[in-house]
Amino acid sequence: MRHNSARGQWLRRLLVSAVLIVYVIPILWMYVSAMRTDPDFLARPIGIPASLNPGNFVRAYQMADMTRHFGISILVTATTTTIVVLFSSLAAFSFSRLRYRGRNILFSIFFVGLILPIQSFIVGLFVLFRSIGLLNTVMAMILPGAGMGLSIAIVIMKYYFDALPTTLEESAYIDGAGTFLVYRAIVMPISAAIVITVSIFTTINSWNEFLIPFVMVQNQRIRPLTTSLFVFATRFSAQYTLLFAALCIVVTPMFIIYFVFQKQVQSGITAGALKE
Repeated sequence: MRHNSARGQWLRRLLVSAVLIVYVIPILWMYVSAMRTDPDFLARPIGIPASLNPGNFVRAYQMADMTRHFGISILVTATTTTIVVLFSSLAAFSFSRLRYRGRNILFSIFFVGLILPIQSFIVGLFVLFRSIGLLNTVMAMILPGAGMGLSIAIVIMKYYFDALPTTLEESAYIDGAGTFLVYRAIVMPISAAIVITVSIFTTINSWNEFLIPFVMVQNQRIRPLTTSLFVFATRFSAQYTLLFAALCIVVTPMFIIYFVFQKQVQSGITAGALKE
């Protein structure tokens, strides 16, 4: 038995290492390529670089005017994440703790949001926003992003709240606390893990979103990093190392956020297994 257990553990480690290599090597190649010269990259795309030039990051940042687009991306991402966390926690608390007619039917509707891809309603969304004058505005990126993020956030939070003990809440109700006070002072403080998890997932999805800002915003001044990177790539399509440098600048913040909070994400996903 010990021999089989040791073999199984060795195979799992080998599999994890293989998967890690598959994901890590392309990322490292991207960062190394971003610091090479174009002639060196074209001569040996996957070879050992002759020299490394970190100045490509500065050039790409300045040429793509990333200060402005960074600000737009931060604004859109922060606002979208705030909306999703606030309203999904309120809705999830309602579905989990309150009892009213049609609660299960209303909750089931949010599962539709987990099925429908953005491509299925992007045209209708474009027509709607054009009719109400929201095209080429920051809200044209925030509202759809928040709407798409709410479905998965509500479902995750609802099942998390279902698994939380209700002893403290019942004691608070006996002492005369209202429903919103119980939500704000009891449920949310002990739900930090799932709040962080939803916040990180929403932040990453909003930061990386391309289709919505590409369709809804044509004004170059308010484009986020993803669509501005697309425009930059069309202008400097022959300068591969600059493209890699710009791509590294865009994705690095999300790498940092995920690796810093990965323990909180894991605890938030698994904490739903807790029982009273």
